[in-house]
Amino acid sequence: MAENIYENFQRLQNDGAASKKPALPPPSKRSVSILSFLAVLVLLLAIALVSVTVLYFQQERQLQEQDGIARKSSDSLQRCNVSYAQLEEAESFKLLGCSEIQAYLKNVTASLTSLQQRYSNLMSFVSVGWNFYNGSFYFFSQEAKTWREAEEACMSHGAHLTSVASKEEMKYLLSKAKGVSFWIGLTDQREEGNWTWTDGTKYDNQLRQEKFETGVGGGKRSLSLRVGTYCQ
Repeated sequence: MAENIYENFQRLQNDGAASKKPALPPPSKRSVSILSFLAVLVLLLAIALVSVTVLYFQQERQLQEQDGIARKSSDSLQRCNVSYAQLEEAESFKLLGCSEIQAYLKNVTASLTSLQQRYSNLMSFVSVGWNFYNGSFYFFSQEAKTWREAEEACMSHGAHLTSVASKEEMKYLLSKAKGVSFWIGLTDQREEGNWTWTDGTKYDNQLRQEKFETGVGGGKRSLSLRVGTYCQ
């Protein structure tokens, strides 16, 4: 009898404890909103990733020519180092007099230093947006300036507004300009009607044709290329 009463008491306690457990609430509207927000955020991130990828490949194509320049300079420096190492190992090197050896090493060291400096300068130009073509660097500025302001900006970088010395150079500049007009270094400020290049290059009348436009620069006439400011 006592055992039955105890069992009934235990059963009542267990039933009471079970009835006190809170029921799991249904998903709230806030949870659904958060999930929707996260889904939209993931979609936006995916779109941004695609856009960045497209921009990356566009920049990659533009840097191919500049990368080629850097590789050529690096190869030249490496060949110079290899030649220097081979010279040290050559048997004929031992036959040179001490003074001749020192003079030769001095010249080699100077050449290496000069080449390294040229390579460093090349990379610094390329890194800030200069374009290399046929031995010259060109910079196409997006800032609107007068002809005089453009020439002064070029001179501050140790350059001048570009001259056009050949049809090939004209073709290159037109392809880079893509229809936009840029100042060039052709002017008759010293003598009206006598056109000259600011960098001293001889002017060829046959190159003018319809590719040049007459504008006003520094109070007198100057020309722009139908190709903003660029230096050579």
